[in-house]
Amino acid sequence: MWNRTRIRNCFPIVCLLLTLWTEVSQSTGYFELQLISVENVNGELADGECCDGYRSSVDLRCTQDECDTYFKICLKEYQMEVTTTSTCTFGAGSTQVLGGNMFSFKGAKNNPNKIDEGGKILIPFQFAWPRTYTVIVAAWDWDNSTRNIDEELLIERSIHTGMINPGDPWQTILHDGPVARIVYRIRLRCDENYYSNKCNKLCVPRDDYFGHYRCEPSGAQLCLGGWMGSDCRTAICKQGCDLLHGSCSAPGECKCNYGWQGQFCDECMLFPGCVHGTCNVPWQCKCERNWGGLLCDKGMEKIKNYFLPPIPKPRIIGIDPLLLKSQ
Repeated sequence: MWNRTRIRNCFPIVCLLLTLWTEVSQSTGYFELQLISVENVNGELADGECCDGYRSSVDLRCTQDECDTYFKICLKEYQMEVTTTSTCTFGAGSTQVLGGNMFSFKGAKNNPNKIDEGGKILIPFQFAWPRTYTVIVAAWDWDNSTRNIDEELLIERSIHTGMINPGDPWQTILHDGPVARIVYRIRLRCDENYYSNKCNKLCVPRDDYFGHYRCEPSGAQLCLGGWMGSDCRTAICKQGCDLLHGSCSAPGECKCNYGWQGQFCDECMLFPGCVHGTCNVPWQCKCERNWGGLLCDKGMEKIKNYFLPPIPKPRIIGIDPLLLKSQ
């Protein structure tokens, strides 16, 4: 049976496991690849055959039909010698048929910098991004009625290795192969609330009881105005507030502790009824000069008259001048 002691002993372990799970398992982002253009002038496959039909006997070009071009993307760890048949350890993606022998996703003449979203492929990941990578971009011909072996349907394959960080601008890659020319661009993005160059720093901006902060690009918490502390939960009190005798639960406040008062909580409260007195600590009544009594409401003259006996009047004893003469 579980008791309070066993639960209390297991609680730190559970907290540690939750922390590790958050730091490791929940790091997340996505690798983004945007196709820009494809040029397969002759409509050929990588093995030299036509995508559809046969070559013309006149100019030896594939003129019967165009390729039905689609793409497969493989993302994996950095490899010095790239193998195209190994597992896509970082993820994979594919498209539907995008076009024929030649097509482009560039924008219209009035906006040449815009790229159509139709050629975009997203590969999500949930691990700390290692920065280095290998990406394999392969163009294929969709024709399941004439061929059954995938390699025979390959049009062109681009292999690119490198280093990329989240937030870097688009990297444009040009592959000018023996069969087709493929232009595409890549970039890396962290998912919302994930930061750092590995997308493994979780920071959720908030403004509530549990914290008052926003997130910097590095993932560090930056306190909102009027808040401080490790979790930005400590309010910054009114400037000048005596924090020994006052506090605040919201920025700009200065709430006095019991026995203190004033705009900055730096004035002690007198003993109730104190008239001519001051204090250094709450509930004192230190009499001012010439005042006394428990409430400092009695003048010193009254106190003297109260405590001292009356001073008797001096008695003058007369001397008979005749006595002085007889001497």
